[in-house]
Amino acid sequence: MRSSLLLVAVFVIAGCDQSPTVTIDDELLVGKYVGENVAAFLGVPFAEPPVGDLRWRAPQALTSKQERRDTTEFAAACMQTMRILDWYRYMAETFGASPDYYEDLEVSEDCLYLNIWTPTLESDAKLPVMVWVHGGSNISGWSYEKNYRGHILAPQGVIVITVAYRQGVFGFLSHPELEGERAVANFGLWDLVAALRWIQDNIEQFGGDPNRVTLFGESAGSENILALMFSSVAENLFHRAALHSTSGYGLSMPMLQDEQRRGADLMAAMGVSTLQELRKADATTLLTTYTELTADHYHAPAIDDQLITESTWESMRTGPWPDHAVLIGTNAGETSDKNATARRYACPSQSVAAKRTASGGNAWKYFFSRVREDDAGAQLGAYHGAEYPYVFGVHDDYMTTTAKDLELSTQMQKYWINFASTGNPNGEGLADWPRFMRPDPLVQEFGDKITTIPATHPEICASFDASN
Repeated sequence: MRSSLLLVAVFVIAGCDQSPTVTIDDELLVGKYVGENVAAFLGVPFAEPPVGDLRWRAPQALTSKQERRDTTEFAAACMQTMRILDWYRYMAETFGASPDYYEDLEVSEDCLYLNIWTPTLESDAKLPVMVWVHGGSNISGWSYEKNYRGHILAPQGVIVITVAYRQGVFGFLSHPELEGERAVANFGLWDLVAALRWIQDNIEQFGGDPNRVTLFGESAGSENILALMFSSVAENLFHRAALHSTSGYGLSMPMLQDEQRRGADLMAAMGVSTLQELRKADATTLLTTYTELTADHYHAPAIDDQLITESTWESMRTGPWPDHAVLIGTNAGETSDKNATARRYACPSQSVAAKRTASGGNAWKYFFSRVREDDAGAQLGAYHGAEYPYVFGVHDDYMTTTAKDLELSTQMQKYWINFASTGNPNGEGLADWPRFMRPDPLVQEFGDKITTIPATHPEICASFDASN
């Protein structure tokens, strides 16, 4: 891996007073410098806007080119409710800050954009590429949440990309009239595939190695990554997977008929009789109607016989496994109920790691237990999502962040970057992190200090394995 000093030198020689530029398919992308001389290209389109007749279709190749495209600002988030924004504002208030710390969220159906942070534009740099898939139950979340930005990781010798994908009614729905289409469901996952193909075609021009692409994500984002690992459509588009705090890992996945039924119910609720009429419906009205109609539905990827031919759990159980190395983990306080945290998060992740190593591959398991050192931290614990500010090195100003937090964050970044670089998180200056191997599995605990411990919740997880 090239040193960060050499990478910074590239920009010093080039002259940081000028904007970084890259030409992609006859478009000149004009970015900006951020952080430690990192070039950022924000709001880069990877497909045509999925609007009008392209609503509920596979993402289409970009044809609406511009001779010069400004990529210095984030694009609008995909259509969604304010569920995740409200959660962030709750977090700010819990720590004693104003909810206005988080700006209002602009949303649009025109949302298929990605963001790139790179420390060099040398096409032969061949840096590892880390692609983040956000969570949010596949109904909310966006690619540029404050803790997901790559300006801290990139100077350490990686390219960081965050991607948007359609949510909820726009990304995880079907309808009987879609039979015979190239994509009949899972449009959000098809968006991720399109983004990965764009990365394969173009990342060398940003200094990246198309043969070292790591997908990492949290919650529903991890569930989507795991589903794509076993999809032939995504074969060779990424090479490693870092999975944060996903729940269930495809234990229960809807069938195509279930998705089609919800589409038909939506059509009736909207008072229209054809899919074409539904495609013409106002996006906000569509979102509002659908949200009321499906308040209790969890939007897992569906078995559509295109991207996904069987449940992810069945694919993991029967194999064969793809070649991807896996880094996987959970947090101590994912839910307020410790038993639920174990059954919904810790035990499934241990099972994934065990299946990966039993199949002859490599898997490393982590357990995040660090709690912020104040009353709000004690109240929240190591909550669902608490680890990714440490991995990205982007800590919100309102949070109590001590020297201990910063050191833990630095060490975690090194493990994750090593994993993206070599497929193994271990490296010089780091405590050894053993592979997860049964019958005596060990995990790396990231808490007040970094230690290797036996796998957590042994009795509950033994019961989980016996019933699954």
